Amino acid sequence: MAKLETEHIFRGNLEASFNGIRQYERYPKYLPGVTKVKIIEPKVAGSRCQVLYELNLIKKFFYVLNMFEEKPGRIWWTLDDSNLMKSNEGEWLLSAKDKTKTKAKYAVEVKFRGLVPGAITDKVAQANLPAMLSGFQQLIDDYGKA
Repeated sequence: MAKLETEHIFRGNLEASFNGIRQYERYPKYLPGVTKVKIIEPKVAGSRCQVLYELNLIKKFFYVLNMFEEKPGRIWWTLDDSNLMKSNEGEWLLSAKDKTKTKAKYAVEVKFRGLVPGAITDKVAQANLPAMLSGFQQLIDDYGKA
């Protein structure tokens, strides 16, 4: 099992940050390892959509998340399907720091199928975190320009 929690301050107001993060279809351009994203109709009551992600991080794999949103401050997900994961649950909690910045709390917990040592998954997650946060900042910046 891998668990990751972090806090980050994004440049961009609360609305821009929320809307930037929820641009799932643009993730391949901004987030490391994400090679494909497909938006699917929701299966779970209350979810906005499902999102199929294809990644290439050490190994190629896919997963489908049920995405839930509460404007303006919460985005969360649960796993629907994957060829590598047993579970994937997480959330973004967003709050206005001031008129131009947003405080973001990110948490995710993933359980993998088979024997994947926790030390390896934690190391991969920590190594990818700075690039992931930078990618989300770029999404937010680009949303603010639109």
